[in-house]
Amino acid sequence: MVWSPKMDLMALANVQGEVVLHRLSWQKVWTIPAPADNVTVGTLAWRPDGRVLAVGYSNGTVCLRHIENADVLHEVDIQEKVTSMNWVSQEFPEGELWSPGIYPEDNSVHYLPKLEPLNKSYNSLPKGHQEENVEDAKKVKNQKELNLLVVGSGCGNVYLFAYGIFPSGSVILMHLDIENKKRQVKSAMISQDLYTLWLVLEVSEEESETFHYYLVSIDTTLLASRHKELRLLALKYAELSSLLEYLNSTIQQMTEAWEDILMEMDDKLLKFAEEKKKQCGNSRPAVSVSTDFLEMLLMGKASTELRLFLLHELTEKGLKKLGLSIESSYLSIQKLVTRLQNVGVSIVSHLSDLHGMSMWYDRFGVVGLTEKSLHEAVMAAGTFMLKASELHQVIDRSIKSLKAFFRWLYVVILRLGGDQPPAQETSKMTQHDFNFVAEFIRDNFDQLTLDEDDAKKPGFKLIKNIIYKKEDLQFPADNSKNPWIKFCDREPVMDVNTFLYPVKPNKSLVQVQQILEDKVEVALTKPTTVIGRECHCTRLLKLFSSQHQLKKEVELLPRIAQFSVTNGSQLYTVFTTTTLPCDNLYIIRTPDTSDRPKDSFQVASICIKSLGPPEEQEEEQESDAHKDSSLNTSM
Repeated sequence: MVWSPKMDLMALANVQGEVVLHRLSWQKVWTIPAPADNVTVGTLAWRPDGRVLAVGYSNGTVCLRHIENADVLHEVDIQEKVTSMNWVSQEFPEGELWSPGIYPEDNSVHYLPKLEPLNKSYNSLPKGHQEENVEDAKKVKNQKELNLLVVGSGCGNVYLFAYGIFPSGSVILMHLDIENKKRQVKSAMISQDLYTLWLVLEVSEEESETFHYYLVSIDTTLLASRHKELRLLALKYAELSSLLEYLNSTIQQMTEAWEDILMEMDDKLLKFAEEKKKQCGNSRPAVSVSTDFLEMLLMGKASTELRLFLLHELTEKGLKKLGLSIESSYLSIQKLVTRLQNVGVSIVSHLSDLHGMSMWYDRFGVVGLTEKSLHEAVMAAGTFMLKASELHQVIDRSIKSLKAFFRWLYVVILRLGGDQPPAQETSKMTQHDFNFVAEFIRDNFDQLTLDEDDAKKPGFKLIKNIIYKKEDLQFPADNSKNPWIKFCDREPVMDVNTFLYPVKPNKSLVQVQQILEDKVEVALTKPTTVIGRECHCTRLLKLFSSQHQLKKEVELLPRIAQFSVTNGSQLYTVFTTTTLPCDNLYIIRTPDTSDRPKDSFQVASICIKSLGPPEEQEEEQESDAHKDSSLNTSM
């Protein structure tokens, strides 16, 4: 159970892995279930402003939830059991106020294209994820001072996340006294000036019931000295993470819209293919729908099977309904492609900003930003933009072909039924439109067969438009007549340039998207390794040893907590040395600022007793003195 630092709220986790948010009046606000079977909550932590709750699970997932509706703002996976979390906000010396310093605040919202909320009619949004307020999906734009989510793991490692999102340090503790031993972080907290990380480690031998507890001090000077740079990186990372999630959801919506088209056509045309199969028997190994349609287009004569299909299965009303449905899906895809182009512009802009930052090595290079990796990320974003533009052109042509095909088929059905088609319909069909019809039949019906081996496969295929699959394109777009492509082919120097976005004609949109995400991940996760490598252990203080049977006394282990007083200069570590219930607890006070001696700390013992006769009090004092002597405070 953890209390909100700002509001009358408290979050609780139960043994089933559920998290419940209550008001102090015990009114339930919301409940979220466990993410999977046999997954429990390891710990909870509030963001300092009380607007976000971090939930750490036993499977290594850390989930940030918005308190208003439990929407998932962000998820990270540390691949290790989460055992402790603390969310610490940076504090400045008395009289000093926060300022951005030499770095202006990001004003890209004023010139980048505004992103539309995702459509609720599709199922592309994961359950619990929000779709409103796209511009600040991570809820970090109102954050000023840097705050860090400190996550301790069951493997003895500590992970730092700026604003709970940007990985800002992976601390792998190395010390001779605990090397090759099983260890677990029981508590972890960073000082409010960000110069020191304090841990309480539980260390044990394999198959041993004796557990040793250590207080560890880790120097994080690099992180503290570059806190303004880390703040900028964290805000950029949050922006890019939101944009990539938006991009992924948009592509999923495109996939669903495309599958709607395929299902609509399959429902109608597979019936015709089955009837054709019955009529042909075994005389032909495969039945192609495109053959009958092309014969009708070129010769003006429909086969018996096609005639029956058009007049009795498809019908005039059915054709209109089908055409409107497919055209609507195409237009939806066209709008989604426009969104892809807008989000691509934003991604290129933010990555270009980061690329410029990486050139300032003294400020950003020292924390892990590299010019090479960010240049590759910018190039990957540019490639995605080119692929989105290519998709837009393909869909424009497909819509023209689709309209021409259904206009022609409507006239054919009327003539087959003995009706005279309207003059405006026949006058609309030009030779160019007939070329579109032939192209539509060739591209989309060519694979519609009913072999026994392919009976279970979808029949209608948009061959040229299958760019949302994770496979190379079968029919890449032909850009050989493009003047720019011709110029690049003539000039060998263009092949070795580093400033033009590379074109990947054989890759699908999803493949290019995956390349982009991989490049961004590589470029923006280097700081966590660089900063973690510069974090050094300055002292290892053994607190006490305890014996307990882990399986039987899980809920009775010694209790440990760490906290820092508001605007104070001290960090407190509170713990018990025996399993609960007990009557003694210890408090260690350590300096929480960089201007204090690192070796200075005080220890206090609090004994909870009842008053009795003088003889009993003397015996209890002797017993307490003996217990205090067992607390090891040597360096």
